[in-house]
Amino acid sequence: MTDDLEKLFQELRSRTLSEIVAPGAPRVRATVRRRFVVATWAGTAVVVAAILVGIGFGLRPGTGGDYEAGAPGAVPSSDQPPVMPEPSGPAYDRVQAAADLLADRSNTPTSINATDGVVSSSYQDDMNDMPADTYAFHFFCVGAGRVDVVVKQGDSGNTVLGQGTSICAARDPAPLRLTIRQPTYGYLRIFASGDARSTDRAGFAFEFLSTTGKTAFGPSGPPYTFSPSAGSLPIGTLPVESSPSN
Repeated sequence: MTDDLEKLFQELRSRTLSEIVAPGAPRVRATVRRRFVVATWAGTAVVVAAILVGIGFGLRPGTGGDYEAGAPGAVPSSDQPPVMPEPSGPAYDRVQAAADLLADRSNTPTSINATDGVVSSSYQDDMNDMPADTYAFHFFCVGAGRVDVVVKQGDSGNTVLGQGTSICAARDPAPLRLTIRQPTYGYLRIFASGDARSTDRAGFAFEFLSTTGKTAFGPSGPPYTFSPSAGSLPIGTLPVESSPSN
């Protein structure tokens, strides 16, 4: 029985070996070609991925790229400075209305200084180059409420030259009138404190007018003072600068 089984196993092994076909050169070449194609596509994919990563890095903001993906085209910078819009709104309309109540400076040489603005709770204006003279100070407030006003001498200290309260009105407000005597050439400080009704709503304007006529703004320059020895000159006889000859 053992010999018979061994014989059967030998016959089975012989038949199996005769049916097994070696790969041969064509099969080997096909296998190598398939592996080469797969390797080539894998290498190409790696190169493409590297290029895409490089492009993405260059397009990221802050990485040195000149263009950001999805961003609009760069607008060329203008050499002209930006134009600030004119203030507008009810408060600024009141400012303009208050300014219109001041003396026309082009026709009033004794108008030494003039300012306008929106009333605030703690306004301060430092005016330098104010000659020694006696001034009529007028403060107008257009709107509602009231404004407390103080005029002090110098750029520091607490020497009060005049103070009072301006009553605001929507139309034709009566000005606060003060007489300011500036003892020496230099600074004047103006403080204006609006109440809850006038602050950020009302408009104000004030002016300094020389009451002696010896200090005048002049048509083309800063405030100047006539020599006391020359006396006061009528406005119509103020000196006029002669135009340069060619």
